[in-house]
Amino acid sequence: MVEKDRRAEDSGHRGLTHGAGDAFPLPTPAPTRWGAVWALFGAGLVCGAYLTKVAPALPLQREELGVSLVESGLIATAFNISGSLLGIFAGGLSGRLGLRATALAGLALLALAGALGATTASFPVLLGSRFLEGVGSLMFTVSGSALIAAAATNPRDRAKALGLWAANLPAGGGMGLLLAPPIIAAWGWRGLWWALALAAGLGFLLAARLAPASARSGKSSLRMIAETLARPGNLVLAALFACYASQWVSVMIWLPTFLVDERGMTAGRAALLTAFMVLANAPGNIAGGWLLSRHVRRGPLVIAACALMAACAAGMFGPWLPDGLRYLLCLAFSLCGGVIPAAIFAGLPGYARSSGHLGTANGLVVQSAQAGQFVGPLALAWLASHFGGWGATLWAILGFALGGALCGLALLRIERTAAR
Repeated sequence: MVEKDRRAEDSGHRGLTHGAGDAFPLPTPAPTRWGAVWALFGAGLVCGAYLTKVAPALPLQREELGVSLVESGLIATAFNISGSLLGIFAGGLSGRLGLRATALAGLALLALAGALGATTASFPVLLGSRFLEGVGSLMFTVSGSALIAAAATNPRDRAKALGLWAANLPAGGGMGLLLAPPIIAAWGWRGLWWALALAAGLGFLLAARLAPASARSGKSSLRMIAETLARPGNLVLAALFACYASQWVSVMIWLPTFLVDERGMTAGRAALLTAFMVLANAPGNIAGGWLLSRHVRRGPLVIAACALMAACAAGMFGPWLPDGLRYLLCLAFSLCGGVIPAAIFAGLPGYARSSGHLGTANGLVVQSAQAGQFVGPLALAWLASHFGGWGATLWAILGFALGGALCGLALLRIERTAAR
């Protein structure tokens, strides 16, 4: 199963020999629909910006709406709650409704919920709109990678297209962090909400025009979920995403606090450096897709990425290096880690039971990633508060990296078994 994409790719440029050397070339695969890939990627950028838009807006929201610090935390995390609870169920639903219909419904909900948040003066309504935004983003995300796999009809392009898809969260999130301050300065936090609601609406129109059609599954959602959970490759990819998200998101969340509290930086400069750290992940996503398209094996690639992230973390959290070098290691940490989401999304078509199971498999890995985003930052905060500062958090990062490397070993074993 893991090797089928490679065999299909090879078939695009080799012939079968018959009789006395006559060559009968196999049918040339249809060209990849790059317009659809870019349209879906663009909508994914909007989802990434929705994720990060709250951080720069919270001070104004607290002042205008009179919300407490705890309530601000709820606004920030409500977006992730849906993914951590409903990911695999949203994937099963996409099989029943169809991938394209689910993706479009998600973008429509994203735009409407953003508009609702922009017009409210009530904390409960704003909180509810953030939860609905998370549901809309989840519906689009669990369908998006499967739609991109369907658009990449040439197997040569599939890993590259899915590597590009993996970059939507860091690229969109980083762009959101960079663009939010000038938009808020000009039009307030509501202007930011309206701008992204309009962007989600534009994403809906482009996806409606360019996204490939998809068939509905005749199976029940619960059966799709059970069959997805029965595939070892899906479970390993989900565990890998949880280990990766735990360390990468933890560094992203706590880097501004570390720079302000420990290094005396201004909040604006800390936010800018964090945005560059987030953006550094996107080239890693694209590079991961390119390496996989060049037949670099998934298991060793994951192991190498986890080892590099661990090495960078050791330098980042060690006090013996100057701050400039530690920040460069932070960028390298994000860049090297970027190949892991690409390896996960590119691996789903090979490990899924069928193309109809792709949405459910994607929902599983997204749910695991959301769980990692919840556990990782809490683990680092607990270690920092109980064991003498941020240096103690290195052990959590190394533990997550070790877990990811073990997942890489499991993938290598699965690939070797499938190749026999």
